[in-house]
This record gives sequence, structure tokens and C-alpha cells, in this order.
Amino acid sequence: MLDIISIGDATIDTFLFVRDLDIREEGGSKKAVMNWGDKLPVDKLYRTVAGNAANFAVGSSRLGVREIVHKMEKEGVSTRYIIKNDKHGTNASTVLSYKGERTIFVYHEHRKYDLPNFTRADWMYLTSMGEGFKKIYKDLASYIDKYDVKVGFNPGTFQLRVGPEAHKEILERTDVLSLNMEEAQSWVGEDLRDPEELCKRLTKLGPKAIALTDGRRGAYSYSDEGFYYIEEFPGERIEATGAGDSFTTAYITALVYGLPHSEALRWGPVNAGSVVRQIGPQAGLLTRKEIEVQLKKRKNFQPIRIDSEEIKQKVLKMVSKKKD
Repeated sequence: MLDIISIGDATIDTFLFVRDLDIREEGGSKKAVMNWGDKLPVDKLYRTVAGNAANFAVGSSRLGVREIVHKMEKEGVSTRYIIKNDKHGTNASTVLSYKGERTIFVYHEHRKYDLPNFTRADWMYLTSMGEGFKKIYKDLASYIDKYDVKVGFNPGTFQLRVGPEAHKEILERTDVLSLNMEEAQSWVGEDLRDPEELCKRLTKLGPKAIALTDGRRGAYSYSDEGFYYIEEFPGERIEATGAGDSFTTAYITALVYGLPHSEALRWGPVNAGSVVRQIGPQAGLLTRKEIEVQLKKRKNFQPIRIDSEEIKQKVLKMVSKKKD
């Protein structure tokens, strides 16, 4: 029996660290402007195994529960269900990194997805897949029901674009849905900034609990245990790729260990805070002991329980002052 099965595409990420970009604010969002046809100098180039599913698999393994295959074996991740296709290559992403933030060019190879005959697991983590992902959903739902598997769902680019209705059978079985603020808005309210209302609307789609991240503004947890907010974990920021994956990895792994959502909300930012201090989505992933040591050092790093309109408005006012 496995602790967690991570379902999604693996990727090879190439990071390009650049400085000759003109960053402009347009319509409330930042735009990177470059002259078409120019040759842009690259300060540093870095290549690594990545992809949401691989990031989660490595992260949850480090928390205790190859190129790609080699990398998975090295990290103690079972490669039993890794599928290699001789006709199609590995997904690839190129990351432009500028002053700690990044823009990602994502390329997904064409896939014909088939669900392996999984053994029983306590948890399943479903994340980024390319076009054609819907094919496995019926079998996936049957597997979840058969073994009463708990589900963490962090949809990727293609899954987000088709909207929540396409994921109905999975969302109805999801224990934790993890999204960032912009992703949540794209599904349930483009102009809605109220995190509590976003979480309420998301739970109406089926999931039991929501982990909602808001970049450097912090994160929220919404479940039957209550509604909580926590700030970003303090520390320097070198490169932000994998911050969301590492947050979700630690959050769900805390639940696997039987911890409450409020404590899971402490684990997430610690893991994310470590990842953004290194290049790539996996180098900074922490072990369970390392997270517990960090939390012991910062006992005052605690979530705020939002159980009144007064507290909610105080939190929103505090969050509004934080930079992106």
C-alpha cells in the first residue's frame, strides 16, 4: 500500500536568468517588454526535472511518506507507475527569471492518457496534465470510490482553461482543492477579491476544503475546521518557480500525518519559503524534521482564525498593503 500517488506530467525546466527587460504596469498587471529580434543576454542558465506531479512526489517523499526516473529513484519515489513513451518526448518549460519573479513558457507533449492499475493508496494527488486528461477521470473516480482514497487536486494550465464543470466527478471527491487567487477567480468570479467568498464558491463545486494562495500576500485555509489566514514565511526570495507546488505539498502531507488544517497552513509557507531561496522547484524542498525545526524557531508564526467580520476586515487591510 502506498502513502500518496501523484498523477500528472513530468517536465524538464530550463531557467534563464535575465536583466534586460522593461517591466511595465498595464491594466493592473505587470508586462515584460522586450524588442522583438534582439539577442538578450542571459546571466545564468539552469536545468532541472520538474512538473507539478514530480514536484509533489519528491516533496512528499522528503517529508517522509531521475533525468526523471533516476531523479525519482534518488528521492525515494516509487517509479512503478512512471510511463515512458518512445513516440513522444518529455514536457518542457522555459522559465524567464527576473528579480525573483518568473514567467514560464509551457510545452506539453501530446499524450494518450490511460490510468494504470493502481494499488491502494491513502491519498491521491491530481495535478497538471495536457489535453486529453479527461479520458482517465471515470476510471479515476472508480479507483477513489473503491479504496476510499483521499484526494488533493491542484489543476494545471490545461485543466484550468476548460473550467470546473469538466472536473465535476473529481471535484465531488476532492478533500483539498489548492488554487492561487487568480486561478480561483477564473473559475468562480473574475472580479472577486474576497478570499472567503472565493472559498465558499469553490466548495460549492464539491471539494471539502480549500487551500488558497495569494503569492507574497500570504495564504488561506477554508474547511469545516474554520477559515484561516497566514502570512508569507519570512526570508529572501531568489527564484519563485515551484512556490505553489511546495506549499501544497507540505499542506497535504501535514494532513496525511493527521494534523489539522490550521497546522497544515503553517507547513505550507515554510516549504514554499525554502524553495524560493533556491533555483528551481525541488532544490529547496524540506524534510518533515526541517519544517518542524523552522516552526519551533518561529513559534509566533501562526495562522489568524477569521471568525468575525471585524477580524476579516483587519486581515484584508493588512494584506492590501503587502507587495506582489
